[in-house]
Amino acid sequence: MTNTHAAVIDADRYTVSRTVVVNAPGEKVWQALTDPAHIARWFGQTARIDSLEVGARGSFGWDGHGEFPLEVTEVDEPTTFAYRWQNRPGDLEFDRATEVRFTLVAEGESTVLTVVETGFDRIGDDEETRLGGLESNRQGWNSELDELVAYLEGVAA
Repeated sequence: MTNTHAAVIDADRYTVSRTVVVNAPGEKVWQALTDPAHIARWFGQTARIDSLEVGARGSFGWDGHGEFPLEVTEVDEPTTFAYRWQNRPGDLEFDRATEVRFTLVAEGESTVLTVVETGFDRIGDDEETRLGGLESNRQGWNSELDELVAYLEGVAA
């Protein structure tokens, strides 16, 4: 795996972020982030996005955990993709959802991919819930982006 750093938490801003360098062109990374057939290869077991436009709905599913709803909030191909999603299965409660924003920057034959997830201050009414969500998703972005890099670089995970 190439040039990756662990995800970090900014507890003051209630964000989780991580940057990785992927040995793949931006269009391949974009496809892996936005095409449900590719998403399900590295992020959960199922993925559905109704369309690639702001306001589109969808979900990601993990065996034994359920389907997690999402709504697309930004699409600027090939550099930015964002969605709001919920940290639990059920109907999307937009005001309790976090937002995940991916940015892609070409670097020669590689792509620098940054994910920033914000809004953990909205997921619960108590600090323990918010901090627990931050830590859970920090761990999640470490493993999920490792899977993405392995998938895109053709390395066995």
